[in-house]
Amino acid sequence: MNYANYEKAIMLLHGVKVIGWPLEEFVSPSDITNITEMRKLCNAWKTGACKWVRLTQVDLDAHAASIEARQKNGEVVGKPRKKRSDAGVARGKRKRGDKENMRPKSKRSKVSQRAKKTASKGKSKRPSSAEFISSSDEDEDDREDDGDMSGEGSD
Repeated sequence: MNYANYEKAIMLLHGVKVIGWPLEEFVSPSDITNITEMRKLCNAWKTGACKWVRLTQVDLDAHAASIEARQKNGEVVGKPRKKRSDAGVARGKRKRGDKENMRPKSKRSKVSQRAKKTASKGKSKRPSSAEFISSSDEDEDDREDDGDMSGEGSD
């Protein structure tokens, strides 16, 4: 959970808030170093004294207005994101030979690349076998019928 930007990232975005927080500050449990405070927080969640509550639309609008007013007064609401170390530096296109920054290709993409190559060469996928296959049984039946129809034995 985003404890540093709780008011914007959780309350405004999801429309919920925690009520009954037993500690003085709203901090991440990983930042609590005192065992008594940690037990107090754990017991509050177990007993239901601390819980999540869905905000109504009126409450959400009021909260959004209060955040906006605090920001206009110059107060920093939440923790701002850290600026990139290369901010303001022009970055060019990624080079194809730059293996360090390239993502590994998945097997699926290799298959689709092969399909594109065969399609671009004009080859279509045809079955490798003949369309009609005559069996040896049919050939024998035809020979027997041909022999009877020749008129050798009929007078």
